[in-house]
Amino acid sequence: MAQTTLASPVSMTGTSLHEGHPVTLTLKPAPADAGITLVRVDKGGARIAVHPRNIREVQRRTVLAANGAEVHTVEHVLAALYGMGVDNCELELTAPEPPAGDGSSRAFVKMIREAGITQLAADRPAFTPAASIRAGDDKAWVSVEPGDGLTVEYTLDYGVPFMPISTVRFAVTPETFERDIGPARTFCLEQEAKMLQAMGFGKGANTQNTLVVGPGGPLDNTLRFADEYARHKLLDVIGDLAVTGLRLNATVKAHRSGHSQNQQVAKALREQYDGAR
Repeated sequence: MAQTTLASPVSMTGTSLHEGHPVTLTLKPAPADAGITLVRVDKGGARIAVHPRNIREVQRRTVLAANGAEVHTVEHVLAALYGMGVDNCELELTAPEPPAGDGSSRAFVKMIREAGITQLAADRPAFTPAASIRAGDDKAWVSVEPGDGLTVEYTLDYGVPFMPISTVRFAVTPETFERDIGPARTFCLEQEAKMLQAMGFGKGANTQNTLVVGPGGPLDNTLRFADEYARHKLLDVIGDLAVTGLRLNATVKAHRSGHSQNQQVAKALREQYDGAR
């Protein structure tokens, strides 16, 4: 199968979720084997390769940093690029975080559709893990086994009666991502929303780009799927694994995991890949 990139540049402007900045994101074509690169145009064009070595540990989001610049909350746009089958792309940003859109990957899928996808004259390598990987503990964990293409299973268990335990599983293809995974929105519990904002999270969050969940369901919003919360956590897994820069032949199972466990697995996968070269 051939590598891909975008057929043309495409931009969107909005407000970022956690930092709350106005920001323009532009997705641009990139050559074969370039992978995904973040470019902070407001920082003199500082470039950050999408690679596990550039992960910085920040709560409740995935942050990549290099060359004196960083980009927060990369997981939703990276999930869209991976899910839609885009291998090479430059992401130019005018601030430290992409636009929130509606809290899902839907806006980024729309951008990719608008730009179009084109094949490049180079084969797309895929990586099949040679050994199983597991990160986390008995309460929250992620495991990886060899597979055919990428399949992800996520079990959500928040321990509150109005958010029942649910498990979702999808083989990740452009069709399943656009229809079943990409539209699932980020969320938080109503009881923790004010606390999180007081801690500096969600400066750009509102009930239209974040599902704020209470006993009666989302405030000022409605679910797109009965299991939307679990689907969004599965989306996060895809976005965090996309940081490997690899097309994966793997079956991933995640139980109550967050970005920390996902990132540990991404690092382990990349180490396996680099060690086998």
